[in-house]
Amino acid sequence: MKQGDRFMTIIVVVVIGAFLQILFVFADSDNTPAKTAVAFTKAYFNLDPSMTDYLCSDYSDNGESVIVGDYLTRVADEAKSQGFDFNYMRHRLYSVHTEIISQDNTEAEVHITATRKRNINPIFTIVGKLFFLGETYTVDETLKLVNEDGNWKVCGRAFSLNV
Repeated sequence: MKQGDRFMTIIVVVVIGAFLQILFVFADSDNTPAKTAVAFTKAYFNLDPSMTDYLCSDYSDNGESVIVGDYLTRVADEAKSQGFDFNYMRHRLYSVHTEIISQDNTEAEVHITATRKRNINPIFTIVGKLFFLGETYTVDETLKLVNEDGNWKVCGRAFSLNV
């Protein structure tokens, strides 16, 4: 095989790989109740204020949510009362599984199960997962979602948010 043929083969493989990657990104971008439930749950346990983006309009107002702010304040107070920093209360999810219990065009119920570990910093979490350090907690919740303007949003009781 000539040197030029090898080079051309590599170029073709790279171009096909890039095309497939772009195709997979677009295929994965559709909005489903299960994806929204997982994204909300990850943001919730990581204490990320972006969880407001996944709440229905009844619970968020122009990207701001009193409910989320109150929840984060409660968690910060709990951490302080235990002598920890706010970041100590963060968790990372593993083994996330979803099951759609019911779904129509406007509403859905998604049952989500997962395990979670402390996420003080990424290295602690990875080492803890690899060497079975730290406590593992279970997540088992059914979330109600509504379709607002083509986007699925969590609406109703979600974990310990006071909605």
